[in-house]
Amino acid sequence: MKQINLDQVQADLSRWETGETVDEAALLSYAHWSRATGQRDELARTLTLLATRRFRETGTMDPLLNRWMKELESMHALPAELRVSQLNEKLRRFRQTLQIEWPTLREADYASMKVQILTDYEAKTSSLLDQLDQLHEEVERAKSDLRDSEFKHQLEQLSDAVVDATQEVAALEDDTASLLASMQGNYFSREAFRRFNERVTTVKSRIGTIIGLLPEQKRETKSSGIEKLETMIGLTDIKARVKSWYRFLLFQQEREKAGFSSIHQPSLHLVFTGNPGTGKTTLARLMAEIYFELGLLSRPDVIEADRSSLVGAFVGQTEEQVMNKVKEAEGGVLFIDEAYALKRQDASGSDYGQAAIDTLVAAMTSGEFAGKFVVILAGYPEEMRHFLLANPGLRSRFPDSNHYELPNYSDEELIAIGEKVADDNNYVLTAEAKRALLARLDRQRVDATFGNARTVHNILLDAMFQKGSRFGANAPLDEMAILTELDFVEPQSEEDRALSVDDLVGMAEAKRQLQEIEALITVQKRRRELGLKTAPVELHATLVGNSGTGKTTFAHLYAQLLKKTGYLKRGHLKVVSRADLVSGYVGQTAQKTKAAIRDALGGVLLIDEAYSLSGGPNDYGKEAIDTLVDEMPKHGENLVVVLAGYEAPMRRLIESNPGLSSRIKRSIHFEDYSIAELVEIAIRYAEKFGYVMDEDVRSEIENRIRQMERPNARMALSLIDEAIARQSYRLVGQDVSESDFNQLLVVDISTKL
Repeated sequence: MKQINLDQVQADLSRWETGETVDEAALLSYAHWSRATGQRDELARTLTLLATRRFRETGTMDPLLNRWMKELESMHALPAELRVSQLNEKLRRFRQTLQIEWPTLREADYASMKVQILTDYEAKTSSLLDQLDQLHEEVERAKSDLRDSEFKHQLEQLSDAVVDATQEVAALEDDTASLLASMQGNYFSREAFRRFNERVTTVKSRIGTIIGLLPEQKRETKSSGIEKLETMIGLTDIKARVKSWYRFLLFQQEREKAGFSSIHQPSLHLVFTGNPGTGKTTLARLMAEIYFELGLLSRPDVIEADRSSLVGAFVGQTEEQVMNKVKEAEGGVLFIDEAYALKRQDASGSDYGQAAIDTLVAAMTSGEFAGKFVVILAGYPEEMRHFLLANPGLRSRFPDSNHYELPNYSDEELIAIGEKVADDNNYVLTAEAKRALLARLDRQRVDATFGNARTVHNILLDAMFQKGSRFGANAPLDEMAILTELDFVEPQSEEDRALSVDDLVGMAEAKRQLQEIEALITVQKRRRELGLKTAPVELHATLVGNSGTGKTTFAHLYAQLLKKTGYLKRGHLKVVSRADLVSGYVGQTAQKTKAAIRDALGGVLLIDEAYSLSGGPNDYGKEAIDTLVDEMPKHGENLVVVLAGYEAPMRRLIESNPGLSSRIKRSIHFEDYSIAELVEIAIRYAEKFGYVMDEDVRSEIENRIRQMERPNARMALSLIDEAIARQSYRLVGQDVSESDFNQLLVVDISTKL
């Protein structure tokens, strides 16, 4: 959070007091700072702005607003406007409690009924007197606080009315007791009965006078569907199109009222396309409301469905399930999300997706439900386009004018959505929090599956969780209303913490290249910030060397480095081999390769033993290479490809494909580990699990490694795994100390399993 100083606080407060847009997050920070530094005047001004803004927005006295106003009262700094707002809120509550139903007492009632009614009067008059006493105290306090305000005369009137009513209610309480006392069986005093009824009439009149002087309850206004649409963030073009459609439907209705008939009625069915979180479901609900308000539907309900609820597993089940949903949606809207999934491109003969489409089209055009429900289809743009083109019967029911493509939200719109989510949960975002939110969004915006508003919502919920878990039950009240940049810090994953350059044994060439890459990225990033021209950063690489020389470990570290420098958004490592990319049928290899690339976006794709993709003329590995070469430039800085394998086969692979050689120019060579380096790797691996060893054990590790044929790091790690297993077998069932469990002996190293 930025440093706060008195001059800045005073300047901001002066701007906001003159009517400029208030930054509530900054105000909360200023309030906290003013308390901590003893700036009484600035605290009073800050709390006044906070309380005024909150009351205007919420219209209710919530705990936080009450706390601010009590603090202002204790400082004798509560402005008259806020005091009046506070008073009106309290008086409205009295308006509710004073509206009492008085039962009618008749001479002809049975004695038991009379006793029951009079007992009820006793309870109500007693309760009413308590309410009037509280109201009188509140009014007297307000008269003192607002003695110089324009409300003085109104408060005096109210005070007099309360005093008069209190006297009459007290008299009614006495008359009720007298009437009860006069009753003997079915007989009672007629005079007491007359006096009682007259008093009831007077009390009703006095209470009515008070209610007339109290502020009225706030009336809740329900927004129409078109008004709700206008409050949605972004979607400017969509709003304009929906409003045009709305005006057209109004025009059609007016024509019919004027006696003009239309043979061809406009189709109400709609198609919404867009990426996740762009508002398709929300817009469908609003369209249902708009159709209902126009009288085009009998109810504004939206029945949601997808493939799982429409397509059955055997003959006849699909038709039944579709018709059940249609019946459920009668009079409203049937909303089918991811509608393209109804008919899969690779569907077999046992897939009943087409039956679902045919049944739906039939229900829309004929039969008892035709014209009685609206269908809205939704899904990703490209998939929906192919789906509708492949189903002309369905497409004809959705004219092009009824197709709406919802765009991705801009950064400004995503921040506005974040502010709304925060506000809905009684939080505000600091300027630093907004930047932190934007940074997290940028890291997640790596492909078409980016969740837009849904992602913002999830990040905000996580930030609220971080806030709560950090403070627990000891959070200051002001902190409960604000989200700072600290709440948006992503917890570091175990993978991020697990590896560093210092953990690498040997690898002098690889370490040097890592340092070179980090320097290159850092300097080019700085040049970009200064507005200078930047050189291309070539990060695709081949890792060449024998097995067990640390290539995969290096790839993990490489991905972490590219994330740390800000080059990659996710910085994860996706490791694949030939089996993950190559299939046995034409076309499937390209699909598998593209799927692997999608999973790697925002990170590093490591293809282990990549030379195995280079097979004979009929081998589908070439298709994987061609797909990789074609996809790499499409994703630019959103993907780094690393190929790993033995040096000679890797050189032949790169040289055999001009596309690969032009895209992958960096090669990092991994030398075989020396005996000393392998011993160090083995010892570090044991220490990672808490094991310790004496010098003679280290010497035995070296002896064992020297006995291996072409030893490598993987073999060194296996040696320790075997030693741990041998030690466990040696200790099981024995009564040993804790230190014995952590001690590896020579026998554990020298003995083979």
